[in-house]
Amino acid sequence: MKHTLIAAATLLLAAAPVFADEIKIAVGCPPVAACSDFVYAEDLATSLKEQGLKANVFAGGALGKDPEIVDQLSQGLLQFGLTNFVMINEVDQNILGYLAPYMFDDMEHFFRATQDTDSELLKGIKTSMEAQGIGIAGLPGLGGTMGVFNSSKPITKVEDMENLRLRAIDATQIELFKKWGVQGVVVDMPEFAGAVQQGIVDGYFNPPVVALIFRHTEFLKHYTNIGAGTPFRSALMSADWYSDLDDETKTKVDIAVDVANKKNREWTLKAAASEVEGLKKAGVTVSVLEPDAYEDLKKRSSDAYEALMPPGSVEAFKALAEATRQ
Repeated sequence: MKHTLIAAATLLLAAAPVFADEIKIAVGCPPVAACSDFVYAEDLATSLKEQGLKANVFAGGALGKDPEIVDQLSQGLLQFGLTNFVMINEVDQNILGYLAPYMFDDMEHFFRATQDTDSELLKGIKTSMEAQGIGIAGLPGLGGTMGVFNSSKPITKVEDMENLRLRAIDATQIELFKKWGVQGVVVDMPEFAGAVQQGIVDGYFNPPVVALIFRHTEFLKHYTNIGAGTPFRSALMSADWYSDLDDETKTKVDIAVDVANKKNREWTLKAAASEVEGLKKAGVTVSVLEPDAYEDLKKRSSDAYEALMPPGSVEAFKALAEATRQ
């Protein structure tokens, strides 16, 4: 009987989340000022510390890759983690509506739809994540709207992209590229530089800051600012850890999260205003679409919406975008 009780206690301890006094914040990118994840995490940690809590940022993937971070969050072994939006997409594909090209006009429009409006869409996504033991602290921006980088030529119209192969995040993005008349190849970001060197892909569809952070400007010498898609990251936290906090500590955490989100909004808009000049300084040729080409790409992107998000959500996102447009 005694051994049975000990075994049962051991099993419970092994299964129970470990709630440490230290609040750990995991970041995948290096500790550089151009990385919004790192800046967000530092702002969050600073606010927590100012309120008397212990907090530390672990950058450069020190606590694991995104799937490992999410697993630790769901078990209560980690308190906060900054990850790719794909981690949310694996649970609720409605998140893709916030990234859809030309759904929102710019990053300020995106923030009005996600921070200033209590939409049923975002409520539903948060509920889906909480069922997995993960809370959404915020959807931090990481710079300006997305464009096309490539290693071979300037692009000013859709036809210029026809012979390009772009790196895709997943099969969903490949469907978007098909509408553009472009080939897509799914490549993990750590393998991207090698894939370009081997001729597997010619470039990618990303915000300018990505090329600057990872120094892809050394071989991606052409960028077209197509203004398509509002890029964001996922600021996630452990739902179990948060629910076990006392009311006073919860309030402190809420304040810190609010501070980090507000500072990120300011940081994102400032970054968006300067990053294209950063590309030029790095020797990248910056192009814009011809007016007719812009409207063509916008129409093609809209035709892909039902492949980019649950079809039943398309009209809801269009309504949200219209309601928050200025």
